[in-house]
Amino acid sequence: MQKITLKIAQNLQRNEQGEKLNKTVDKVLTQILGQQAAQIIYDYLESKYFIRRNEIAEKLDAFSWALREYLGTGALVIEGVILENLGLSRLEENKDVDFPKRLKQRN
Repeated sequence: MQKITLKIAQNLQRNEQGEKLNKTVDKVLTQILGQQAAQIIYDYLESKYFIRRNEIAEKLDAFSWALREYLGTGALVIEGVILENLGLSRLEENKDVDFPKRLKQRN
């Protein structure tokens, strides 16, 4: 019974962290690019990579790849601001760790 309860608690925590990440991504994209441009990126993510707005946390590697493909080096700025908003250090301070790995390490 304790194992089941622990598993449920871990899943809830993961869901809460994923929700927080998705909201942070939305906030940062809107803040940096504006609502219309953020929506264009969401449309691109969904049409080309099948990543919905609420699935970014689950598909971090694909999200990072798609963002870099679409925005080039500008994606690094967005990724850095996302990390800062989550209370994590920017990528420059962790050059050997890419964006998805950095987010996964926060747990």
